[in-house]
Amino acid sequence: MPVTTSEDPRWAAPSRPPGRVLDRDGIVATALGIADAEGLDAVSMPRLARELGSAPMSLYRHVPGKDALVDLVLESALGEPPDLSGCPVRLGLEIWATALRDVLDEHPWAVRLMAGPRQAGPAECGWAEALLAHVVGAGHPLGTAVEVLHLVHGYVRGAAALSGDRLPTVADLERSGRAAELPVLARLLGGAVVRGPGGGEPLFESGLRRVLDAAL
Repeated sequence: MPVTTSEDPRWAAPSRPPGRVLDRDGIVATALGIADAEGLDAVSMPRLARELGSAPMSLYRHVPGKDALVDLVLESALGEPPDLSGCPVRLGLEIWATALRDVLDEHPWAVRLMAGPRQAGPAECGWAEALLAHVVGAGHPLGTAVEVLHLVHGYVRGAAALSGDRLPTVADLERSGRAAELPVLARLLGGAVVRGPGGGEPLFESGLRRVLDAAL
């Protein structure tokens, strides 16, 4: 049965000021460090207990379980969205997209979580609110703002997935004997394309420009 909002630790009151040896913020920070260093699959309650020098069951007094922990780790990784106040609408969208790309570059394990069937928490909602409010504040209807959110958010996630470890390497293609079947992908993986069609802009920025040309 899905966890209700009242039971969801992401919507709980902030932790008490530090003072105890073990608290939710410390658990989440340690889990985030493991995820960044070794990937999300390396995060487990027994591993955290060893890292924190605590009994595994004591963690459950602060975090209900692994799923809730993963949600909290993602919230911590996302942090606050950029301040778009005073920006022209297009510049604000560029700032928002670049900031989210930077988060996903720093925490590549977050890409699949943000594309999965999860309920969004406060941090994700804050990022969405920042973009929606920015577009609506520029005089566009809410429906248009939602379309822009889908386009830009999807583009950033897709670009992050392609630049992460989701794709094989050129060596993988050659070892499998399939490089000849995938010649264009092999060129991409080999670094043949790092900038947009004009050769001046980095590939992410040129792709974002195309998305924004279509969005507004």
